[in-house]
Amino acid sequence: MRVLHAPVNVGNQPWVLSRAERRQGVNSDVVVVYSTWLGYPYDVCLGKVGDRSARAILKRGLFGLASPFRYDVMHYYFGRSLINWDDLTGVDGLQFLDLKIARRLGRKVFFTLQGCDVRLAANSNARNAVTMCKPGGCSVYETCLSSLDRRRRWFIDSILPLCDRVFYLNPDLGHYVPKGQFLPYASFDVEAVEPSPPQSRGRPLILHAPSDPGIKGTPRILAAVEALKSRHDFDFQLVENLPHSEAMKLYRKADLVIDQLLAGWYGGFAVELMAMGKPVACYLRADDLHVLPPAMLAELPLLRIDPEDLEDQLGAILEQRSSRPDWGARGRDFVRRWHNPNAIAQAMIAAYRDPDSRFRFEPA
Repeated sequence: MRVLHAPVNVGNQPWVLSRAERRQGVNSDVVVVYSTWLGYPYDVCLGKVGDRSARAILKRGLFGLASPFRYDVMHYYFGRSLINWDDLTGVDGLQFLDLKIARRLGRKVFFTLQGCDVRLAANSNARNAVTMCKPGGCSVYETCLSSLDRRRRWFIDSILPLCDRVFYLNPDLGHYVPKGQFLPYASFDVEAVEPSPPQSRGRPLILHAPSDPGIKGTPRILAAVEALKSRHDFDFQLVENLPHSEAMKLYRKADLVIDQLLAGWYGGFAVELMAMGKPVACYLRADDLHVLPPAMLAELPLLRIDPEDLEDQLGAILEQRSSRPDWGARGRDFVRRWHNPNAIAQAMIAAYRDPDSRFRFEPA
């Protein structure tokens, strides 16, 4: 069985899952249309971002059209296929043609959705009191209302029904793709990382690493941290615009990590830090959590915070110094149990072979 993960490596989910599939005997490749500054790995990169040369477009197009003939399973990510280019306008008249050819040839077609590929900004704003989909939140909110939401609806209605299985990594996406299934992040080899537990004494280091400050709620986090400095003794580090490998070195120094304040779920960043044994605080939206397996929901080790009472909540967390190593240990146990790429790959391979089977990633 030959499996293709494409056309982007968002959050390193495709790569880590692909390597786990390889360890279980599957010929699994990651092919990206272009690489990004984050430096996530891949097997093949087809070109540079925004390259409009005839040669670059031909290379992308030929690989995309040939891919259904080379692979048995097409596993796409972030609402795109190999012939659906977000960085080039005016050349998308044949978008998703590779996916449609795969369907005609009887190949298995899977999609993993990761956030703003299907999240409808207007709906999120109307449904949720706390969301980044609002004026002053995500920087592209107005663009979502004027055009992107319309494209997402078309993708949900016209493309996703062509797929054998659809997964989503953020629980709120279940509101938009009710026939999809929640999938935990498999974006980090949680067994490979050495634990680096927080200090229970001394001056703690709080760390926040926003990929997008508007989405993560960074301004409110910075305001709360600044207000707390007059009452608590701690250091704070904001990690931005670093390649993943360099950022990982800083993460090991943290005693407490603040993930996000608006999205309602934790990200792949939180999985990495929990794997190190770091306590992680974030906002969890209760209305979305029903899509989780009951056991996973019961075991969630996140320190819960929310925008309305953030300063007092962080202050209370800082006062519980002796609890930090225990919080970190619970987080590490949790990700080894629920975010283990080997277990998720095993379930995914079974689904590749029989898309109608029950998909079970729950650990024994």
